[in-house]
This record gives sequence, C-alpha cells and structure tokens, in this order.
Amino acid sequence: MLDWIKVAGKLAYDRPTRERLLGYRPVVICLIQSLQRDVFLMVKPAAGRGAWMPPQEGIPPNVSVEQATSQCMDVELGIGKRQLHFRRSVWLGRKAIPEREGSRDVEFSVRPMQGKAYYGALIKVSEDTPIVCNPAEVADHRWMTVDEVRQQLPSNSIRKQQLLHVLFAKLLQTEL
Repeated sequence: MLDWIKVAGKLAYDRPTRERLLGYRPVVICLIQSLQRDVFLMVKPAAGRGAWMPPQEGIPPNVSVEQATSQCMDVELGIGKRQLHFRRSVWLGRKAIPEREGSRDVEFSVRPMQGKAYYGALIKVSEDTPIVCNPAEVADHRWMTVDEVRQQLPSNSIRKQQLLHVLFAKLLQTEL
C-alpha cells in the first residue's frame, strides 16, 4: 500500500515523471549567465550545424531539474557543482517531434516517444571559471550578449528558436 502512495505522490507532484509517462522525454536547457556582467555562455554542439545555443541535458528518472542541470554543466563543460550558482528553473512546455514520434522509447513511458518536455534553468557562473568542453558534446563555446544571441538565432532550427524565445522571456523577462 505504501508503494502505491509513493507512486501517486510522485505523479501528482513530479512533472518530469508525468511527462515521461505520456511519452515526452524531459530535457533541461541551461541558461548560463556571467556573475560579472550581462552575458550568456552559449555552445556550438558537436553534432550541430553551426547553431549556437545553451547546453541541454535529458532528465533521467528520479532526478530533479537542479541535479540534471549540475550534471549537464559537468559533462558538457567541465564546470563542477561548487563553481555554479543555481538560481531557478521554469517549465517551458512540450514540443511534439513528429519526425521522431515513436522512433525511440522513453524510459518508464506508457506510450512511444511523442516529443520532448522542456524545462529552463538559470545558472550563474564566474567568467574566469575554466571551461573544458567535452568534444563528444560541444564543439565550441562563447560568452554572448543578448544582442549577439539574437544575431545567432537564425542558425538554430525553428523549434529551437521558439524555445530560446520562451527561455529568455520566462527566466529573464527579456525578449529575443
């Protein structure tokens, strides 16, 4: 009986778990802001086509958004938990990915993959923090102003452009 109560509580209060059950893979997009000035760390993914974007990471089962953010920073950029200041996270929404629908399973889902469920996290990091890009994940990194991020928007897919607009609006109340 106690196990069922735990499962019901997890479904009621843990949005990533609910999204996963519905076939949406939970993902956190990490908006990294400098502690010194109003610039953001953007990366060029190793598998990307010249796109500049914030790093992102899937949220494994039973892992919080904050824990997934910390893991993303460590795996992709070599930034340890002690070097980052997690500020907050927000729900960005879900996006269907028709070309991938049902193409791969989402762990613990009752349906085939429907798309991704996105969360945004605001992290502050000192600009003098050493960044060691994981070559399997990140080809390059650069600190950018909001205007530079705007200029780089067209290098992303339409779906990613929409997510970046929502990310900046919800975390910083800034229009891209």
